[in-house]
Amino acid sequence: MTRPAASALSGAIEALAARFGNHLITSQAVREQHAHTTTWLPMQAPDAVVMARTTEDIQDVVRICAKHRVPVIPFGTGTSLEGQVNAPAGG
Repeated sequence: MTRPAASALSGAIEALAARFGNHLITSQAVREQHAHTTTWLPMQAPDAVVMARTTEDIQDVVRICAKHRVPVIPFGTGTSLEGQVNAPAGG
């Protein structure tokens, strides 16, 4: 899997910001928190985090990211015992 083009990523982040406002977070600290695993795998933080509140929010995130061909990594409680929250291809 390869990282999306910079233009695709910036387009997705711009669209997510327009839709979610301050519920889209790109700060390093939050991104690292959402990439933390309890494995030997190195941390690979996502490019952004959306604090979705509804099913519609999640649907919109997926639609926007699909349109820009940017991967989505779902985050639940954050245990990630096997590195599932790592973002090796960005997103």
